[in-house]
Amino acid sequence: MEVVRRLASLFILPALLAASEPPPKPADIDRLWALRAEGSTGGRALSGPIDLAIDACRAALAVEPDSLEVRWRLMRALYFKGELTANDAAAKRTVFDGGRTVAEQALAILRRGAGRETRQDLSRATPVELVPYVKGNAAAVPSFLWAAVDWGKWALAFGKTAAVRQGAASKIRDYSQAVILLDPAYDDGGGYRVLGRLHHQTPAIPFFTGWASRSLALKNLRLAVETGPRNLVGRQFLAEAMWDYEPARRAEARAILEKILAEIPDPDNLVENRKTQEEAAQLLKDWADR
Repeated sequence: MEVVRRLASLFILPALLAASEPPPKPADIDRLWALRAEGSTGGRALSGPIDLAIDACRAALAVEPDSLEVRWRLMRALYFKGELTANDAAAKRTVFDGGRTVAEQALAILRRGAGRETRQDLSRATPVELVPYVKGNAAAVPSFLWAAVDWGKWALAFGKTAAVRQGAASKIRDYSQAVILLDPAYDDGGGYRVLGRLHHQTPAIPFFTGWASRSLALKNLRLAVETGPRNLVGRQFLAEAMWDYEPARRAEARAILEKILAEIPDPDNLVENRKTQEEAAQLLKDWADR
């Protein structure tokens, strides 16, 4: 009965939102977001539930285009759709290109707001340069974090080398560093997690990514795990970096993945946790003879 009730709400709630005045609020979007795992199998979700959250975000932005509270929720939903429902490369490119666009729109909104308050031209300010001016804006941290995530997924969808040449790596670095400066504990150390993964995965290309560092990959991923020890993704990323950069600690890297497999998925992050466990299992298979 509970499953039936929750599935029914997928259709009832959007109808209520469509008929409501004013348009969907962040709380309405969060209720739809909470239903994103309905009908999922393992680490794959149906597109229908998350599409409803995306539609609610777009309906809200049609009325309040400068709402960062809605915009970061849209970035979050687009990440979920592209990562956990899209089945082919073309679909992922489309979704993450949309996420990247929303991210840059959010940055422009933050620049305009900071510029108005300070009477400065901040139209070209990086996320890090904006930090002193957005500390009081509760939407700044999630906006920066989900911008970094969507840019990262965009880079993977279009190819790491091509993305680096278009400046994606530097954008991800700046967004994640801004998150760390504003709230290092946010999303289980999300800024550290994204920055560490970036340093690990970024290809070394002269004049573009000379700043990428193995030591910073390990440092930031360890800080992510220290900050959010229960976060499965952070632990997986650390295990992968240890495997690649610390051969003497490969037994420890394997043990980290084995512990991930032994975890009971968090009901609030069911599909995400299952996907991480599936990836951990595949990594252990890949590492079996090494």
